[in-house]
Amino acid sequence: MNTEKLGNFEAISLVIIVMISHIILNLPNEILTSTLSAAPLNVIYISSIVLIFFIVLDKFFTPFHNKDIIDVAEYVGGSLLKKITSIIYTIHLIFISGILILSFVDTIKTIYLQNMPTELICLLFILVAILANQFGFKSVSRTNAILMPFILITIVVIFLSLFTDFVPQRIFPILGYGVNETFVSGASNIFAFGELILLFLIRPNLHNSKQAKKVGIISILLSSLFLFLSVLALLLLFPYITGGEGVLSIYMITRSIQFGKFFQRLDALFILIWALTFFSYLSVVISYTLKLNKKATSTNKNSPIVYLIGLAIFIVTLIPQNISQIRFAENVIYKYSSLFIVFILSSTILILGYLKKKKEQGIVKITSEVKKDES
Repeated sequence: MNTEKLGNFEAISLVIIVMISHIILNLPNEILTSTLSAAPLNVIYISSIVLIFFIVLDKFFTPFHNKDIIDVAEYVGGSLLKKITSIIYTIHLIFISGILILSFVDTIKTIYLQNMPTELICLLFILVAILANQFGFKSVSRTNAILMPFILITIVVIFLSLFTDFVPQRIFPILGYGVNETFVSGASNIFAFGELILLFLIRPNLHNSKQAKKVGIISILLSSLFLFLSVLALLLLFPYITGGEGVLSIYMITRSIQFGKFFQRLDALFILIWALTFFSYLSVVISYTLKLNKKATSTNKNSPIVYLIGLAIFIVTLIPQNISQIRFAENVIYKYSSLFIVFILSSTILILGYLKKKKEQGIVKITSEVKKDES
C-alpha cells in the first residue's frame, strides 16, 4: 500500500488548508481596498475565472496520467526545464510560507505574546512542521483532514453570529469604484487563488488521477465561498477597514462575537484554531517542497533536506523589518509571483506538453497506418 496516496477528502483538505491560511490574514482586506463595495461581486467574478481556467487546464493534463507539473516540464524541456521549474516552485513556496507565518506570528505576538521574541515563535511553528513531516506525508494529510471541517466552520460561525449587525447599505454602489476597477484591473485579484498552485503538484498523490478535476473544482468552490463570506462580513461590518494595513482583518470580526454573558472574547478560540491551521499549512508546504527537491535531484532522502527547508523558511521570516515590508511582500511580491507561476508559467508548460504529446500521437498513428498499408 502506498502511504503517500490520498483520498479525495484528504486531497481537498490539503488544498483548502493552504488556501485558507492566506485568507485568514489580509487577503480580504486587499480585495476590499482595490474594489471597495464591489468586493463581493469581484470575488464571484475572479472565482468564475479561476474555475474556468482550472477546467481548461485540466484538459491539457489529460494525456499525463499520475503526473504533476514538474513531470510535464521534464517531458517538454528535459532535465533542465524540470530543474528550473522545481527551483522556481520551491523558492515561491518557501518565500511565501515564511512571509505568511511571520504575518500571523506578528499578529498573535501583538495581541497575546508581547514579551516573546517573534523569531522564537516563528521557529516554534517551523520545528513543529518539521516534526510532523518526520512522521510521514500520510500523517500530515490525515491531520489536515481532521482540522479542515473545524476551520471551515469558524468562518460560517463568524458570519452567522454577526449577521444581525450587518449594514446592507454598505454594499452600494454595487460596482464600487466602477466597471474598470471591478472587472478589468480587478481581474488581477485572481492572485487570491495563487495557493491553488498545489493543484499542479497533488495529482500523483491521488488514488485515482481522474479524480483530480473533481478535487480541484470542489477546492476552488469552497475556497471561493470562504473568501466571499470573509469579504462580505468585513464590508458590512467595518466601513473604515478599506485602505488601511489591517493586521489580521478577520480577527477584527471575531472581537465582536459574543454569546450572552458567559461566552465572550471568543477571539482567543479562533486564534487557537487558526494557529493549528498555520502549523498544518507549514507542514503541507514542507512536504511538497521535499517532493520538489526529490524531483529535481532524483533522490528519495528526506533528511537532512527537511531541516534545510525549515532553515530557509526561518531565514525568510528574518528579512522584513516592519509591518509595511510584510504587507509589501504579501500584497505585491506574492501577487505578481503567483500570477506568473500559476497562471503563466504552469499553463504554458501544460499547453506545450499537450501539443507535443498530440504531435507524437499523430506521428505514431500515421506510422501505424503506413505500416498497415504496406502489409
